Amino acid sequence: MPRIKIDAADKWFSRYVRELQDNTCQRCGNQGEKIQNSHFFGRANEATRFCLENCDAYCYGCHQHFGSTDREAYRQFKVNQLGKNGFKALVAQANSYKKKDRKMEAIKWKAAYLQLCKEKGVTPNLK
Repeated sequence: MPRIKIDAADKWFSRYVRELQDNTCQRCGNQGEKIQNSHFFGRANEATRFCLENCDAYCYGCHQHFGSTDREAYRQFKVNQLGKNGFKALVAQANSYKKKDRKMEAIKWKAAYLQLCKEKGVTPNLK
């Protein structure tokens, strides 16, 4: 299966999610720069690609566990996190159509990330 290209919108959204969750794994509590942005519904799903309810910060091991090893545990984690109705809403969103607008998403998430960093008093990663 070919890898999905990570563009500027993905980069800024991922930084936003990780900073929003204090660069802390939402499963085990590990912290650091190796934290990844995990999508419950994968990035190929445009309708939930930039949806905060669809994403969590995980360390590599937990990302692998939920993403490959135990999808049912990941589903249960999301149900517990969002509630049954919130999870149903996420599923409905995942089954809807959303037109791609990567330039606007990049602008939106870069601004959101920079604002979040400013509010938290942290230095943004501009690389």
